[in-house]
Amino acid sequence: MRAIQFVDNMRSKTDSVYARRLLSLFEYCIAAILIIQCNTVWMTIEPYREDINRILFIAFFVCTLCCMILSGAVFSKRRILFAIGCTGLLFLYLIILRFVPNSNRWVFWHCVLGLLMAVFYYLMCCDGEIPRVLLKYSRLVTFVAVYSILMWILCSVCRIIPPSGVVMTSWNDTSVLDTPINSYFGIYFETQSISVAGVQLVRNTSIFTEAPMASLHFSLALLIEVYLKKKRDAKVFIILALAILSTMATTGYLVFMFVALTLLFSWLSQKGRLGAKAQWVLKLAATAIGICVVAVILLLKIETVSGSIRFDDMCAGVKAFCDHPLLGNGFSNLLAIQKYMSHWRMYNVGFSSGLLWVLSDGGIWLGLVHVLPIVMATYMGIKHKQMGVSLFAILIFAIFLITVFQYSL
Repeated sequence: MRAIQFVDNMRSKTDSVYARRLLSLFEYCIAAILIIQCNTVWMTIEPYREDINRILFIAFFVCTLCCMILSGAVFSKRRILFAIGCTGLLFLYLIILRFVPNSNRWVFWHCVLGLLMAVFYYLMCCDGEIPRVLLKYSRLVTFVAVYSILMWILCSVCRIIPPSGVVMTSWNDTSVLDTPINSYFGIYFETQSISVAGVQLVRNTSIFTEAPMASLHFSLALLIEVYLKKKRDAKVFIILALAILSTMATTGYLVFMFVALTLLFSWLSQKGRLGAKAQWVLKLAATAIGICVVAVILLLKIETVSGSIRFDDMCAGVKAFCDHPLLGNGFSNLLAIQKYMSHWRMYNVGFSSGLLWVLSDGGIWLGLVHVLPIVMATYMGIKHKQMGVSLFAILIFAIFLITVFQYSL
C-alpha cells in the first residue's frame, strides 16, 4: 500500500505546473543539443570540438533522463518492461557491429548510446504521439531562421556589420586542412558563396557549416510545421520558407516546392473548389509537372561541379557498400568510400549522402535501423489516414539520401 501511495504522490508531483515547466525546459535543452550537434560551425573548431561533443552527449543523457522522470510515465511497470525489452533487443542487434574492423569506436558508442536513449525516451514519454521534442526543435530552428535572415541581410548582403573575426573550421573542401571563415560575434558565419549571372552572392549558412546543412534544419522544421503539427502557423511557414530560399540550396528548394504543392491541394480540397474527379486530374497533372521540374533542376545541378561531385559520391558509396554489404566497412570509415571517388575531384573528398555512408559503414545491418522506422511510419500514416506522417517520413528519407547528417544525436 505504501508503494502504491508513493507512486501516486510522485505522479501528482509530475503533473504539477512547475514539473511541466521544468519538463518543457529539458525538452528545449534536448532540441538545442540536436541543433548544435548536427553540423554547426562550433562543432568543427579546434581545439574545442571534441570537448563540446562530449559535453553535449552528457547533457543529452542527463536531459533525456530528467524528461523521463518528469513525464510520470516512468512509474508504469508495464511501460518500463516494454521499453527495457525493446532497447535491450536493439542494443544486442547493434552490438554485433562493435566487432567490425576499421571502426571508429567513439563514433560507434556515441551513435548506439544516443540512439538507445532516444528510443527509450520515446517509448516512455510519447505514448504513440508526436514527440514534444520535435515541436521544440521546430520552434528553436524558427528562431535561428529569424535571426539568420536578419544577420544575412545586415552582414552578407548589405555589409552594414563587418566581421568580428575569423575562425578555422575543419568542414572544408580538402578534408585535410582547416579553412578560415568570417565570424560575426560567433553567432553567424559566412562559409559559402555562389555565382549567379556573374554576381557573387553569399549564401545564408547561419550557424552551420554550409548552405545544405542550414537548409537541412530549416527544411526539417518546415516539415514538422506542415505535416506533424495539429495547427499550422502561417508566419512560421513564411519565415522558414524565406530562410530556405536564402540558403540557395537545391535540396531546400525541392523540399519547399513539394510542401507548397501539397498545401495547395489541401487548401483547394478544404474550400471545395475541386470535385473528386477534378482533384485527381489536377493531382496527376501537378505530379507530372513537379517530376519534370525536379528532373530539370537535377539535370542542371549535375552539370555543375557540385552536382558532378554528388553523382560521383553516389557511385562511390554504392561500390563501397558492395564490398561488405551485410556488416559494412566499419563505423565512420570514410576511406572505404574515398578510394572509389574519381581522381578528378580529389581536391574535394567529402561525402554528401548520409544513407550511403550508413550502408557503407554498417551494411544492411545498420541500414535497417535507419530505413525500417521510415517504412513503418509511412505504412502507419497510410493505414490511419494520416498522410502528413507518411509524407514527412518519405521526405526525411529523400533528404537523408542526398545530405550528410548520420550519427547526429
